Amino acid sequence: MLALVALLAGALSWARLHFNDEFGPGSLLRVAGIEEPGAATPFQYRVLVPWVVRVLHEQVFTSASPLAIFRWLDVLAIVAAWCATRALARSVLGPSLASAAAFLALALLPFHFVFAREYPFWYAWDMSSIAVFATGLWLLRRRSWGAYYALFALGTLQRETTCFLTLVHVATEWRSTPRARLVAHLAAQAALWLAIKWALREHYADARGADVAQSTWRENLYALASPPSWRWFLLAFGGTWIPLLVGWKRIESAWLRAALLACLPALAGLFLVGVWTELRIFGELVPLVALGVVAVVAGRASGVSAPTRGATPNKKGWG
Repeated sequence: MLALVALLAGALSWARLHFNDEFGPGSLLRVAGIEEPGAATPFQYRVLVPWVVRVLHEQVFTSASPLAIFRWLDVLAIVAAWCATRALARSVLGPSLASAAAFLALALLPFHFVFAREYPFWYAWDMSSIAVFATGLWLLRRRSWGAYYALFALGTLQRETTCFLTLVHVATEWRSTPRARLVAHLAAQAALWLAIKWALREHYADARGADVAQSTWRENLYALASPPSWRWFLLAFGGTWIPLLVGWKRIESAWLRAALLACLPALAGLFLVGVWTELRIFGELVPLVALGVVAVVAGRASGVSAPTRGATPNKKGWG
């Protein structure tokens, strides 16, 4: 099965590169420190994959170009995202639906990274950010805190959207975790996220490029009021968000419902700082949406209990 996944991942990675405009290789090399720093922010702070590429280029695959290494890592990240989504789905939906959810997530990715033509850009960290998010969800489900916090730190070096994991954490643990413990987790993740972002900003203080970050709520309001833009919203998640909303009550897993509800504040945040018609910004949410759609179609969740470490489920169970 992994051979098929790798083949599909290679096809998706090729299509992303073939149909989209590359985020200039020179900029990627500046982020990686292979060339003189000066990439635009916030891109310059998304350093995990570029740093890995730099090490591999200088120490391991010295004859390979940095861009070639970026492309191979892209394929590996897609495979990793599939594996993490399958593990999460196995825990939430049960073994019989795990592969279906993982393949659905894989099938939904082209809608965000190939078919969406409003902002057809290729970024080196998109696929790995999805892999990090899906793995983080699985670790949250298992309450594997040591591994979760290590991944959270690495993921924050990758992209700012690790804060969405904190939203899922609060939503899914609200009823089952003592308030003091939950607040401590929230404070720890907020402190870790802010510390890493501050450290990166200080690291590049003397070598920052242009700042492209901006408030986008006016542009998004205009898009919502403009019928020609609606096709992009319908294209998001392959349109599966519509049956997901219609069949919401068919989702029996309390954990999955809570995790999906955590997408709402994430979407609100993206409304303020992201361009909604640039569908790639919703990529991290694809695994959760895929699980929700499969749960709706199946009409049930298996009730498989998530492994717990030092915590007690609520009266309704993990669901």
